[in-house]
Amino acid sequence: MNNKWLDFNDVPEQGSGDKLDAEDVKRRIQERLPEYLNWLFPNGKQRGQKFVLGNVQGKKGKSLEVELSGNEAGLWHDFESSEGGDIISLTAEHQKLDAQRDFPEIIRFMAEWLGMPLFSPPVTASHQDDYEDLGHHTGKWDYHDSEGNLIACVYRYDTPDGKEFRPWDVKTRKTKAPNPRPLYNQPGIKSANEVLLVEGEKAAQALIESGYCATTAMNGAKAPTDKTDWSPLKGKRVTLWPDNDDAGLEYAFNAAKAIADAGALSVVVLKPPVDKPEKWDAADAAGESFDIDHWMTTADRKTIKSGGLCIRDWSALRYQGKAPEQKYLIDGSFPMGVVSILAAMGDTGKGMLTLKLALEVACGESTGDEVFGGRVLQHGTAVVFTAEDDHAEVHRRLEKLDANNLRLKYAEKLLIVPLPNAGGPFPIVRETSDGPNTTPEFVQVVRQLQAIDDLTLVVFDPLSSFVHGDVNADPAVGSYLTGLMANLACETSAAVIVIHHMRKPPGQKPIESPEQARDAIRGSTALVDGSRMAYAIWPAQEQMVQQVCTTLNLTAEPRSIYMGTVVKSNGPADRTLRTFKRNFVGLLEDLTTRIRRSEPSSHDLSGELAGAIRQCAERGHPLTHTGVNGVFKQRHRLPGEFHPMSRHRLENMVQELLNEHPPRIVKGTLLNSKEQKWLDSPWGSFAQGKGVIKAGADCPFQS
Repeated sequence: MNNKWLDFNDVPEQGSGDKLDAEDVKRRIQERLPEYLNWLFPNGKQRGQKFVLGNVQGKKGKSLEVELSGNEAGLWHDFESSEGGDIISLTAEHQKLDAQRDFPEIIRFMAEWLGMPLFSPPVTASHQDDYEDLGHHTGKWDYHDSEGNLIACVYRYDTPDGKEFRPWDVKTRKTKAPNPRPLYNQPGIKSANEVLLVEGEKAAQALIESGYCATTAMNGAKAPTDKTDWSPLKGKRVTLWPDNDDAGLEYAFNAAKAIADAGALSVVVLKPPVDKPEKWDAADAAGESFDIDHWMTTADRKTIKSGGLCIRDWSALRYQGKAPEQKYLIDGSFPMGVVSILAAMGDTGKGMLTLKLALEVACGESTGDEVFGGRVLQHGTAVVFTAEDDHAEVHRRLEKLDANNLRLKYAEKLLIVPLPNAGGPFPIVRETSDGPNTTPEFVQVVRQLQAIDDLTLVVFDPLSSFVHGDVNADPAVGSYLTGLMANLACETSAAVIVIHHMRKPPGQKPIESPEQARDAIRGSTALVDGSRMAYAIWPAQEQMVQQVCTTLNLTAEPRSIYMGTVVKSNGPADRTLRTFKRNFVGLLEDLTTRIRRSEPSSHDLSGELAGAIRQCAERGHPLTHTGVNGVFKQRHRLPGEFHPMSRHRLENMVQELLNEHPPRIVKGTLLNSKEQKWLDSPWGSFAQGKGVIKAGADCPFQS
């Protein structure tokens, strides 16, 4: 066996300026042997009082053993090669150095790992003690790249004059900071969306052990921002937590600007609590019974604007492979990850309807009730901000909607904020001399929403209470607002619904179609156009109310029957025109399916319409396809089931009758006229050009 123990009397003389003591270096290494070996040989394993690996090059295995304790600490033996020696010779083998010829370099290598000074400083009265022995380090932190490779270490020494830090650059094997200086905890940063940046490795590690993704720049508040590599924070939401002193805040704002310029998604600087002592930091908070989560959502903060849009980040490579499927909150409506508008007139029951929706989202599939005419497909946390209803009113409504208290089983999933009891509505947008701006209050709310892992639904009710600006007249405010809402929806992947009012049509006429309902949504067109979907609910016409109540044997009550549908969508949507009735608790129930089951078939309806048109012609009161004498305008002269029909459906039915072969109705003319527009049977007088319109009080027709 070839054992290698070094006799220090035989090694070459060290330079006169070198003050390293080889025996002292060896002793210090032996005191920290497991740590040193783990760093030197990452593939090795500790087995009891031995450190085992494959060979001196550091391969995995068990053929080489190193003693870890006792008088033989550091002695090693390779059973395959029959070689062995002490820790100095093992270091030499690993570094591929000659143990005798390169002895000074080996000792320097080991001393640098220990953080010991390598050379004497200039001997002057003011400097002669600058590089004195710092003793044992009291802390050590490893810096890894994003793949987990060690790139640097930082050692802390507590001396009589205060704490001292010594960096170690693994690549150059020198006691210095790498260039550029790396960030701490890069593997954690790589897999995180939100990152806390604090001062110093101790504070960062304390937060990491508390479950947060934290980092620090090497040398804390003294770190030069222009020499730090901030690129791992690109695309991240970064929050800076400075120490409680002026130097900490000054550094935080300098670092925040550099982080924003590096491409962070958002950068926020928190202000430490005013009741904490000077220099209080994240490590102190982690060691106390301090509610970090609560403070981070309520602390005073400053948002730093990012460096702006980087066009090259959005190449076609972002759009390769199969596109993600568009998910919906409700079957066919309210897409996930986008902002939608729910518009209705006052006293429609929209607030009750969104409370029911929030209950369905939060309580999982426990109820299975339909809302807005469809099944709720996504479940998780629902958050409702109501600016008009106080705590008592919300409680009364929930009691009616959830008599069995199912909500208490999912209490943490249903968050309803009655703003009259919580300081009043917070503004989302405020108009300034520079145009609309996001408010700090909304930034705080967004941060809390982003912290909810399974956020599924967010409701703002009503929109007008959250905007300090003229959203109804100023397109800039409408566009800015919907942009903020869209960003919130995109970042959280939740369905964001803003409740808005509708104005009454000109002349107080009732709304007759989805197109009219869309036009009745308050605000500039920018508000509706900036939303991916708009759903409108409006009171049904009197004829429709009577028809529904007759069909379903219901009692006609004032403002009890409503129509609702998707009036705007940027993608596929269920545009079924639905009929709702407000039930005894004030909730809008969908009657559409019940009505369809009671209605005659399309074939029967077509036959009845053709017969009604022929009768009108026989009586001398013919109808036209469209216009003032058209079937839609004169539908009151048709049987009752045609009264609630939309213009589009009724006129389409007439067109289908005209297209039949042989047709059941045709277009004819008046006597002595050539204009074919009057609807009649193929054998009627108008079809033969002999039609005459009879006078009468019940005949408003124009020829």
